[in-house]
Amino acid sequence: MKKKEFFKMMEKICPGELAEDWDNCGIQVNTRGGEVANLMTALEITDRVIDEAVSRNIDMIVTHHPMMRDGLKSVDSRNVTGRYINRLIETGISVYACHTSFDKMDGGNNDYLGKLLKLEDIGLFGNGNLFCRRGFLKEIMSTTEFVEYISTILGVDRKYFKYSGDADAPVRKLGWCTGGGAQFIKDAAEEKCDLYITGDVKYHDAQNASAMGINVLDAGHYGTEKIFSDNMRDMIRRALEESCKGETGTGKEVLKPRNVVSSSIEINPYLW
Repeated sequence: MKKKEFFKMMEKICPGELAEDWDNCGIQVNTRGGEVANLMTALEITDRVIDEAVSRNIDMIVTHHPMMRDGLKSVDSRNVTGRYINRLIETGISVYACHTSFDKMDGGNNDYLGKLLKLEDIGLFGNGNLFCRRGFLKEIMSTTEFVEYISTILGVDRKYFKYSGDADAPVRKLGWCTGGGAQFIKDAAEEKCDLYITGDVKYHDAQNASAMGINVLDAGHYGTEKIFSDNMRDMIRRALEESCKGETGTGKEVLKPRNVVSSSIEINPYLW
């Protein structure tokens, strides 16, 4: 598939206009060569993800987290981002990112988490915040039961979780923001959620949540966003199934759905 056609397809899947002004979505690294033949999705670029991509003959990685967000002024292999960029160029691997646009869009990270949890009546908060969703469990669970449930669904050991609030509280109405969404705790309280799920909750965030009477589960930035890889993989496959209809050719002429894979690397930086 021609890169220019691939980039057009990605813009249709995840419109850049949804991204926050400070964000850096879209092309991160564009190496030489005008074709995409083998694609891998991953939460972000790390050395291990690059190693995996090389071993699988990948020439395009689609990530959630951008590589450059702080006004990179030079590419220096002595720092982490510079090393990644040099490795990607040396191995001929391009990178495209869908970050805040994918958090906010229909079917993106937040909608997908609700789907995985088998929630009912999934929708936006009443204030229209595109970064958050609310939904309902089919049956009331205890907090302990729900923590075990989401741990299983996410495939993340509960030892990585933090909980603030009433340990005996019943749970049915959930609010959530995948990634780091502590700034929306007040929104969840006003939405009258039984429990708000997000990551990157700091001490004072938890204290404020307690004062507002909202129970908060910090399931981790990684824990709530590792779902990106499979979701984006499936979206790209579906788009390709449509775009490949009636196409012929071999080799690098067509990016086939079967050549789109998700990373299998566990990149949670925390041990406990």
